[in-house]
Amino acid sequence: MVWWFISVVILLIFLVSFTYAGLKGAPWVPTWGRDIERLGKLLELKPGQTFCELGCGDGRVTVAMSKQFEVKGIGVELSLAQYLAARIRKALAKSKKTTFLWKDAFKVDLKDVDALYLFLMPETYEKIRGKLEKELKPGTKVVTYVWAMPGWEVEKMDKQSGAPMLYLYTR
Repeated sequence: MVWWFISVVILLIFLVSFTYAGLKGAPWVPTWGRDIERLGKLLELKPGQTFCELGCGDGRVTVAMSKQFEVKGIGVELSLAQYLAARIRKALAKSKKTTFLWKDAFKVDLKDVDALYLFLMPETYEKIRGKLEKELKPGTKVVTYVWAMPGWEVEKMDKQSGAPMLYLYTR
């Protein structure tokens, strides 16, 4: 009986975590695996740079960028369930240059980021744009997935047949 109660409490915690994260920035919808390679090419990451993903979900993109391009990867996730999945992914991938933060994206310091990836809802882009404009250093590359950042001039768009759009900006 005790195990049943503990299981229900844990399930409720995860459901609340998913719901809160979805209301705050975006529901969990992962970046397509084939688009991770497109993202890396678009960002032109160099070893030693810092890559950050706000709303990293299960950490697939952050771990891939960190390992493939030998960059410091920082994934930020508000949902406890997704954060824990990201930590497990990091451990399984033995990705030593990857860090995951269980934190609100609006409360993360972005001043040292060289490349930023966002797959959020359009209304969240509108809300976070001021923070990005204030904190990102000149030359930081930003890529948004599916939707463009309102008010920013797109430097390059990457569209492949049947795949979502990637929008590149340089601050």
